[in-house]
Amino acid sequence: MVRHPIRPMKLRGVTKPKKIPISELKPGKEVIFEVPDAVVAYFDILGFSDKKNDEEIEACLADFSGALILSARQNPNIRFNIFSDCAFISAPIKDAANLLSAIRFAFLGWIADGILVRGGISIGSYKEIRTAAQDMSSTNVVSSLFSGSGVTKAVRLEKGPAALLFTDDICKEFYSSHYDEPIFFLDDHMIIGWSDERQPLYQFAALSLIRLLKLLAIKDEKYRSIKEKLLNNLRYSNTVIGDRLFLLSLSLPILSLPVITSDVRGDALSLLRIEPDYFEYCCKNLAESCDAWLNKVENKMLLALADMDSSIPQSLNFTLCG
Repeated sequence: MVRHPIRPMKLRGVTKPKKIPISELKPGKEVIFEVPDAVVAYFDILGFSDKKNDEEIEACLADFSGALILSARQNPNIRFNIFSDCAFISAPIKDAANLLSAIRFAFLGWIADGILVRGGISIGSYKEIRTAAQDMSSTNVVSSLFSGSGVTKAVRLEKGPAALLFTDDICKEFYSSHYDEPIFFLDDHMIIGWSDERQPLYQFAALSLIRLLKLLAIKDEKYRSIKEKLLNNLRYSNTVIGDRLFLLSLSLPILSLPVITSDVRGDALSLLRIEPDYFEYCCKNLAESCDAWLNKVENKMLLALADMDSSIPQSLNFTLCG
């Protein structure tokens, strides 16, 4: 017989168990918060598990939670549960509009801090429970238990191929019929839009493009799924803004930066379906030069934020530009 060198711990101070009549047995859990008909959203930070820099990880967690905490202060009827790089947001269905507004407010904060977040949103039950074991727990235990059909569906929906807010038929029909919310489609995935404001969508798309360029410079197939997610962020932004020149006006100054090689530029133009000759023509006739774009404080900050994500290899260093 093989013996493990480290033996299981033994309970200390255990006395002989009392016999309890079956009539006195109580459930091993209690529901401490419950919404039978709720809108439930689940979020996590895209690429978090691949981050390597401890300082960046801590700053990323602070920014992720900070945006949610600020949103919670403005929305006292919405339930926020934050744990590491994940969060649940829930509300009774009567507060569905406020919940979506709270999510969009958090998105503005995430984008301002250069964080790409992916979410799933659904309709169903939501519970927070407490078990008998938790009542017995010592001070070195921190636990939060969630359950319900809304929780299960939101977690499943969150796995979509972009940093977007994915939903299902029931939730889509609800927001569409009650609030005239437009629904977007990405292959077989349905999306409720993060925002319809041009500036945050521009920053969202620009962050995605710069990080996509970093991966194009590596030419490694293991990053294929990440490239696709970043490209889908661009497609979404272009669709929502509804300006056929949006991708071109976004790409011109970024793809004209000195750090971008001709190979990377060519790959990017192919993915964005922009003809190289048309791109060159626009560059020659562009009123705002690359230098002028770089001199804007917000664009320098954008390049710095895009460079801070250690989940994406530093194949290109944009902060050296300008």
